[in-house]
Amino acid sequence: MLTADLVRVRTRNGRIEPLRPQPRLRERYAQIAAAYGEILRESVGESRARIKEALDGVAVEPFEQLVANGLRKLLLDRCEFQAPGEVDPPLLRADLFAHAAEVRRALQPGERFDRDAVLTRVAARHGLSAAALEEGLHADLKEAQRLVEFESLDAEALLRLYDQNLDQAILLRATRVVIEARFHEPGLARLFFRTLKFRRLLFRLDPLPDGVYRIQVDGPASLFQAGTRYGLQLALLLPALRGSAEFSLRADILWGRERRALQFQLESNKSSAGAAAASAETPAGQPPVPRPREKVRLPDEVERLVAAFRRQESSWKVRTATKLLHLPGLGLCIPDLRFTHPDRPPVYLEVMGFWSRDAVWRRIELVEGGLAERVIFAVSHRLRVSEAALDADASAALYVYKGSMSARAILRKLEG
Repeated sequence: MLTADLVRVRTRNGRIEPLRPQPRLRERYAQIAAAYGEILRESVGESRARIKEALDGVAVEPFEQLVANGLRKLLLDRCEFQAPGEVDPPLLRADLFAHAAEVRRALQPGERFDRDAVLTRVAARHGLSAAALEEGLHADLKEAQRLVEFESLDAEALLRLYDQNLDQAILLRATRVVIEARFHEPGLARLFFRTLKFRRLLFRLDPLPDGVYRIQVDGPASLFQAGTRYGLQLALLLPALRGSAEFSLRADILWGRERRALQFQLESNKSSAGAAAASAETPAGQPPVPRPREKVRLPDEVERLVAAFRRQESSWKVRTATKLLHLPGLGLCIPDLRFTHPDRPPVYLEVMGFWSRDAVWRRIELVEGGLAERVIFAVSHRLRVSEAALDADASAALYVYKGSMSARAILRKLEG
């Protein structure tokens, strides 16, 4: 994905917007993109240093450099590099340096150190040629990594991806985002909400008239202090949002070294990336745009809990929850898991992890406001919330855990 330093922006009246490549230069940028792509396709097996040298050799005018650097970054994101696996560089270095030191100590007055002989002797110990030994000495450095796979992308698709990434790069500096979205299908709405949870973003979800949802995305205090990390999670949501809904987005941005407060606005029907960007290939390292019947996987800690729970001896069964729990006026709850029992009502589990205390109290308000479903809210002990915050006879319970969630503790909650 593009980083903020690869984007030129215009700021005016407290707002920020990306400066997109001029249409008259599009053909020229397509030529640059094609040249970069051809180099990478033909460079499988080459070192990162040699690939960089080849990419640097593409002629680019000074005024084209920023866009060219962005195109190059997006293509390199689609590359997989690995260190050569046939040698152990630390072992080679230790053996070579030890033998060289031994040879130097044994030199007689006036005798010269024979570097080639030392290389040849040590290389033979490892079944290598002297040239292979020299190359392998620093094979664990980034520049020595070799390209093993490149996910090719044609020039036009890359330019569409670049357009989309300009908006994402601005969101890297976001501290808060408000989205109003009308999803194309109910299944897409559920999948998008689950993507929010998978990214571990704290959000408030409010249904509006005419099938519109207002999504206010915030994050834990640590993410507010590390705005780039927080903004990265927000930025990675944009492709899924574009593919799922008609939307308007407002984001609070801290831009530049002076961290100037600005507002970024984006609308699905007015964005230059638009539907074409939504149909472009998904960038490497980003989740695919959800489709109605496609599953969004659970966070790793929830997957581990499911696996551990299924090893328990119990009549309770667990599966991914698909229902949204709605209480008018108080918002929505999006549980992660649904537990069922032959003789008991179902129980839902929402994992809140390291969210804010305020989010926990909002869940408690949902319960006290009349939430009918039985729910267990799993909360990290770092949020300093007591399980006694919910009455014993309430329709929900708090489960406060340290470290990782316990399947046995969840089972005790269910039995209770």
